[in-house]
Amino acid sequence: MTISDTTPMPQAGADGRRPSRIRRAMAGEHAAGLIDSLLLIGARVGTNLLVLAWTVLMVRLMTPDMSGIAFAGIAVAQIASMFLTLNVEAVSMRVLVPAMRDGRLEVAAGFIRFNRRILLLALPPVALAAWLWQSLQSGPGSVMLTLSVTAAMVMAAMARITGRHATALGVMRKGILPRMLTGPVVLTCGLGLAALAGLRLQPWHVVALYALSEALTVVIQNRLLRDSFAPFAGLRGDSSAGREWIVLGLWLAPGALMIEFRKAVLIAAAGLALTPADVSLFAVALSIINIMNFGVSAVDVAFSQRLSRALTGGEILARDRFLAVSGAIKLAGFALGMALVGCFGYWALGWFGTGYQAAWPALLILTLIPGLTILFGPGSVILSTCGLGREDFAANMIGAVVTLLAVAGGSALGGLAGAALGSVAGCTAGQALMALYSYKRLGIDVTLTSLRHLRHEPGKAGVAA
Repeated sequence: MTISDTTPMPQAGADGRRPSRIRRAMAGEHAAGLIDSLLLIGARVGTNLLVLAWTVLMVRLMTPDMSGIAFAGIAVAQIASMFLTLNVEAVSMRVLVPAMRDGRLEVAAGFIRFNRRILLLALPPVALAAWLWQSLQSGPGSVMLTLSVTAAMVMAAMARITGRHATALGVMRKGILPRMLTGPVVLTCGLGLAALAGLRLQPWHVVALYALSEALTVVIQNRLLRDSFAPFAGLRGDSSAGREWIVLGLWLAPGALMIEFRKAVLIAAAGLALTPADVSLFAVALSIINIMNFGVSAVDVAFSQRLSRALTGGEILARDRFLAVSGAIKLAGFALGMALVGCFGYWALGWFGTGYQAAWPALLILTLIPGLTILFGPGSVILSTCGLGREDFAANMIGAVVTLLAVAGGSALGGLAGAALGSVAGCTAGQALMALYSYKRLGIDVTLTSLRHLRHEPGKAGVAA
């Protein structure tokens, strides 16, 4: 019998034995994991509030069409940062963890350097593609805007690489926290100073400030991680598995697009048909909805380890109960979020300027995204934990394609509301496919109907069927 985290533990000393050294070590690991989780959640809350703050400052310092170009420029830079690295850094856990465990420092050093070489090789074509995309959205644009977008995507790519490497090397706080907090702090402070000085900004000013924030992130990361990277200094490095790393990185790319860069993808796709002013309204509505999306993802992150443990241990009742409890928590949070949006959403849009209250219908439509995410459940967590990478890839790839087509098409046909409906359609496609794959391949119902398992006795939730 396996005991889950929700099952009451026996009294200390009930069996007459003292905890083993391994058990104490595991307790220490759990405590460290809890601290990391709490820090990440706290940082995410602070990040979302700061993003909302600098978004308010930016749209008040610029006209809607200018702020729309700035939003699009930042979105293009974020998406391009992933293609600059071919998403190879996403493989860090699969390469660096076993390499360090087995003492293969040459492989670890080779992987780290390979990531940086890929960035340099991919820069020319990705920079050209970013410039073409930006030109489609905002016209010819200025030379300074193009340079700012290019600098931003390079700095963002370097920050992503270093953050992923730090996590794989066991020093997540030094790599991830600077990446989460530095950008919003710099943008909030920079735009706040501009507001105090009464400046009227151009789009390239904001994108350049974003590039500066990512550059400072890289500086802070490397300063904090100097000792962690010291063992690789002077090693030639073994990157003979480079082709395999690229294939795996590209394999994981659709998931990164639809999870880490979803807001940027939606803004970039909407910008293909919407006017820059409407892109600004759309981005503001997404910024508000992202707070609700964060609540959903935070619950999934909090339960992912428990779900993984139950899945790998064959604990069927524990698995179902974790799905039910997490679903109930997300549903309660969504109900609260909907009440707040219904009561204060229109007023909150007024923070950005009275013209932004035209985004109210789109905001209401976009609330369906966290609702549908809750309805279909954490299918990606289930698929990835059970080794169904092909199904996870297919669902995310189809979701990404549907999102791009639906948002661009909806924007052309229905303006702001059409872009919002297209966003919902893309979310529905990806999430529904993951839920379907989970049920068809594994027999696991990850949808909100898992709430029925709340009737099970908690004391039996940890027993494998």
